[in-house]
Amino acid sequence: MIKIRPYQANDAEALWHLFFNTVHVVNGRDYSQAQIEAWAPESFDMTVWQNKMTDLQPFVAKLDGMVVGYCDLQTDGLIDHFFFYP
Repeated sequence: MIKIRPYQANDAEALWHLFFNTVHVVNGRDYSQAQIEAWAPESFDMTVWQNKMTDLQPFVAKLDGMVVGYCDLQTDGLIDHFFFYP
């Protein structure tokens, strides 16, 4: 069963890998290489990502103890991130 819980600081790295994989592999054919590199560069400052996740406060989906997705819902109704492993 998938369990949904609030973001915790130690989720940041797993969420980065999920985001990176989605941009590069899942949606790679939908964007130019320049867009892919701008959104999910090979080398990225994890502190910047951690701060972004802290600001977003996403919900994290776990299955069998592994992060399988995350999404956020802002107070104005905006969903900025919605990423799940296929």
